[in-house]
Amino acid sequence: MNLTNLVIGILLLIGALIMLLSSVGLLRFGDVFLRMHASTKASTLGIGFIMVGVALYFGDALLTIKLIALAVIYFFTAPIGAQVLASAAHIARVPMVKETWIDELNER
Repeated sequence: MNLTNLVIGILLLIGALIMLLSSVGLLRFGDVFLRMHASTKASTLGIGFIMVGVALYFGDALLTIKLIALAVIYFFTAPIGAQVLASAAHIARVPMVKETWIDELNER
């Protein structure tokens, strides 16, 4: 096992652990806003680590370009989609957990 394989394994493991923590957050968090935060922020970071590991593993230039394009698309669409869904949930007056004491969307 050389250093490259070790780095690839670590990147894939970190990505998988972040995705696991994201799924735990989906189960544990109390309202739709916190669940969207867990699903978009953590999964974006997890997918980023996995894509870097896959690009290093295969080492193909065309595949790396495709992975970069996929990462750019995912990094823009996931947070923007979550923002739109959170705004729609706020307009629909979806209840928040009682620990939420700042409602910045209410100031509009």
